[in-house]
Amino acid sequence: MRSTARIAGVGLHTGASVSVALHPATVDSGVVFISQRIAIPARLESVVDTARATTLGSDGATVRTVEHLLSALAGMGVDNTRIEVDGPELPALDGSAKEWVALIDSAGLETQGAPTRLVVVDDRVHVTDGGARLEAAPADAFAARYEIMYPGTPVGHMTADFEAAADAYAAAIAPARTFGLSEEVEALRAAGLARGGSLDNALVIYPDRYSSPLRLPAEPARHKILDLIGDLSLLGARLQARISVVRGGHRTHLRLAQAIQHQARSRAHTQPRTGVGTHGH
Repeated sequence: MRSTARIAGVGLHTGASVSVALHPATVDSGVVFISQRIAIPARLESVVDTARATTLGSDGATVRTVEHLLSALAGMGVDNTRIEVDGPELPALDGSAKEWVALIDSAGLETQGAPTRLVVVDDRVHVTDGGARLEAAPADAFAARYEIMYPGTPVGHMTADFEAAADAYAAAIAPARTFGLSEEVEALRAAGLARGGSLDNALVIYPDRYSSPLRLPAEPARHKILDLIGDLSLLGARLQARISVVRGGHRTHLRLAQAIQHQARSRAHTQPRTGVGTHGH
C-alpha cells in the first residue's frame, strides 16, 4: 500500500481500547507487528496462544486476536506491512474483516518490484483432532470449503465455499462476523474473555434465531473461512492449495499450516505473476 492508515477500537476479548497504524514496508519484509517497540513477525513461529483467538508474541510482547486483520491483508494481496499496535489486542471493529479491508483500500495498494512468494501444496496433507478434519490438496489457486455443525440452532449443518479471484474476498468473506452460541457468552466472560463483545461486533446464535439478520448466505461458515485465511497467512507466503475443513478452529488451522510448512518447505518458491507483484503497506 502507498500510505499509512490508522484505526482505533476496543478488543473483543480484553475490552481494552487500542489504536493501530498500518505502515508501508519494503519488499520481502513481510507482515510484522510492533508492540512495546518489539517486532513480532506474523509467522507460525510467533504463535503463543490459540484460545478463542490467535495470539502472536516475541520477547515478552504479545498481540492478541490478529486473525481478522491478517485475513484482510491476505485476501487483499498485501504481502509487506509494518503494523504498530498500542494495546494488548487488535480492535474487534464490527466483528468481521470489512473495516480492515476499507482501511487497506483507503491507504491504496502499491505493486513492488519483486515476484510473489508462494507455498505450493503438491501432495495431500491431512490433520485430524477429535471431530475436526482438515485437508490441503493440490490446486491451481487458493480455494476453501468449510463445514460447521451446531445442531439445535439455525446453523444446523452449514457449508461455505470460497474460490479466490479478483475482489472475491472483499465481497464474499470480509463482511462475515464472528459468532458465538448464546449459552457460551456468560462462560466466556467468566473465563475473562469477550469483555469487549456486543451485538455490534458479534453474531449471537440462539436456539431459534440469530441476534441480527445475516449479512451473507451461510455467514457463520464464511466467518470460519475468514479466520482460516488469516491463520494460514502465518505461513508467510501466499498459499496455492484447496483447503477443506470440518469443525475446525484456530488450533487446528495452525496445525494444518505447520503440516503444510513441513511438507512444502523445500517447495516454497517465487513465481512471477502477470500484473501482480508484492504489495507493500
